[in-house]
Amino acid sequence: MKPITSSEKKELIKKLNERYGITELNYLILKFGMEKLRLYSGNLSKEELINLDKNLRIENIGLYFANIAHDIRLTLDGAQLLKDQITKNIIELNKEQSEDWLKGENLEINAGKSFKILRFDNEVIGCGKSTGIKITNFFPKERRVK
Repeated sequence: MKPITSSEKKELIKKLNERYGITELNYLILKFGMEKLRLYSGNLSKEELINLDKNLRIENIGLYFANIAHDIRLTLDGAQLLKDQITKNIIELNKEQSEDWLKGENLEINAGKSFKILRFDNEVIGCGKSTGIKITNFFPKERRVK
């Protein structure tokens, strides 16, 4: 676990703005490993968290909101938390498409190559990677409809 620096946070917000239209994150951002970002809004300070991690080895804390492995992909929880700020790269799904998505299926939708926020009936239901001809599903397996 490593809290990101203020310059890293500014760069992250810049990328989130370019990709999704998100302009602010009023949370402490923690990086786990090389690619997982979590938002923390608790009462512990950055220094207290670092000290705790040194002594107890924190596995997880906060809300897992984004993966930065190759680009910035919001998790389902991250997209739902920040849904009021998201203004870019949104695809509105019909009922059949949303049901397929919630079952974990990829969608055959022509869209530009990038990560897309998927909505149905004004509710965010996920974030997927568009290849231009399909959208790859990242919906968590434990939350899928059977």
